Amino acid sequence: MNQCASYLFAGPKGGRRVNRERRSIHKERVAQIMRRGAITCNEDTSLHFVAQIMVVNRIRYCAVVAGTHEVRGLISADDMIDAFGKDFDKMKAKEIPDRDTMLTVTLNTPIKEAVALMAKKGVEHLIVVSDRADSRAVIGMVYASDIIAEMAHRQEGGAL
Repeated sequence: MNQCASYLFAGPKGGRRVNRERRSIHKERVAQIMRRGAITCNEDTSLHFVAQIMVVNRIRYCAVVAGTHEVRGLISADDMIDAFGKDFDKMKAKEIPDRDTMLTVTLNTPIKEAVALMAKKGVEHLIVVSDRADSRAVIGMVYASDIIAEMAHRQEGGAL
């Protein structure tokens, strides 16, 4: 059974009603909860600059992309720690990511599948890429925390 909630938002021009349908999160797609956009770097970016990107943007992950914005890998804070002691000015971003463990989903991937993939691989994030067959351009990221937040907001029948 679909439930509708009506919220009143007060603004400078008065309030406006917004209807928000409460559906089971199991029926939703990644596009509905993902974070659009991602901080990226080029394959030839030095690790020194990648470290600066991560610090300035306060992020734990930086997607590595080719010139066509197609995802080539993901550099995590853990990867950067593992590279400690190496020459960050000479090492390039393309040397770090493990392409075998890079996990991607598309906008139309059911959240249920994304959760199963996270659980199976033991990760808390997935790269969201284009649905187009000829492109793997980075669209955004989906994090376990995004899914948990949706679960909390979509409580049905008193159970999460």
